[in-house]
Amino acid sequence: MKSAFIFHRHKKIPFEIPSQWNLLTFAKLDEYPSQKDVRELTKNALKNPIHARALKDSLSPSDKVAIVVEDLTRASPKKLILETLLEELNAFNIPTESISVIIALGTHRGLTPEELESTFGRELIDRYEFINHDCHATDLMPVGRLKTGREVKINRKVHGATFRIGVGSIFPHPMNGFGGGGKILFPGVSDFDSIREHHLRYTFHEGTGLGKTKGNIFYEQVCAIARSAKLDYIINSILDQRDQVYDLVSGDPVQAHLAGIEKSRGIICQKFTKKSDLTIITSFPYAEGPQIVKPLAPAAMVTKEGGCIILAADCEGNLPDAFIESFERFHSMYGDNLLGGVLDHFENNRLIMEEGAIDFNMALAMTLAIQHRFKIILVSKDITREVGEKMGFIYAEDLQEAFDLSATICPPNPEVHIIPSGGVILPVT
Repeated sequence: MKSAFIFHRHKKIPFEIPSQWNLLTFAKLDEYPSQKDVRELTKNALKNPIHARALKDSLSPSDKVAIVVEDLTRASPKKLILETLLEELNAFNIPTESISVIIALGTHRGLTPEELESTFGRELIDRYEFINHDCHATDLMPVGRLKTGREVKINRKVHGATFRIGVGSIFPHPMNGFGGGGKILFPGVSDFDSIREHHLRYTFHEGTGLGKTKGNIFYEQVCAIARSAKLDYIINSILDQRDQVYDLVSGDPVQAHLAGIEKSRGIICQKFTKKSDLTIITSFPYAEGPQIVKPLAPAAMVTKEGGCIILAADCEGNLPDAFIESFERFHSMYGDNLLGGVLDHFENNRLIMEEGAIDFNMALAMTLAIQHRFKIILVSKDITREVGEKMGFIYAEDLQEAFDLSATICPPNPEVHIIPSGGVILPVT
């Protein structure tokens, strides 16, 4: 091959492959139709629930229904799915005032009124109750305990419902194995302290990792809390490598999720026969704040220890000064022992960014642990050189500069992987 491409804001950006590279893998997964009828997929999923009764057989007009929907860090077509689901509920004569939509923020920021309207439409916003979950609210209700003994509390509106439906999406996740399933409830609508303890205790636990569910206590605890909190039903999008909806599943929060995972594996798994000296990967489809470093996890899986990773990152904001300063401070404190510092913090239940949300701390921990093992070159038009270097990255303004820098790190004629869609790939080694 003489040329390849990466994805940048849903567009293919082509580039010439340097002649000295020995290309091992161009992880251009199979193309799937990008324009699927989401309403029809949703209706079909609702007609064919997995290990669950049909909604019409599970609901009555007297029910109070809580629909828990993922936030803007996920790319699913929430409005189309929600509209189709609400049409189904209306057909069962469930009163509008008995239905609430709760945004599953976990510890993420709340959606602004403008974001709610642009995401779900004024008609839905005016007709139904929409609530931003607050993980620090004083009226959260207990539903169970972690294995550590920590009590888990959830949103009062979700707790008070007689039927709970989670609307999420399935894609690789660096700790839970895959997104979707019970994650919509825990951590989606849970309290800060239990989310903190769960993430600090199990993020670096043996068995936790990208694409792993069997033997993964992080995932197992999510499922256990979802069961104890009585999450009744899920509707999950399965996202392809273009971050488009490939299919949907509905039904039991565990069994439907597992069935969706198997479908997901079928379209996003990529075989890598050996590890590379250099891996080029993008943040796509992630573009918000701490989410952009998640693709470092699959890159680390396929790169030789001590090798080089080029991360081409889109970033639409939400990199607060405290987050950047935490990187700078940690590098100053721990130098060449970044991984040791991260493990010390997590083993002693200490956040790296004490005033930060859990997602910022997980992004910090994962990035620092990978920076300990690899040389990482950040390419971004959205992040300045000063900020990138404060975060501990080698910085490049464009791909060509990154390629030139990699030549000073890698051996001559490096073996190379190119991964155009970093956030929606699951390496198989």
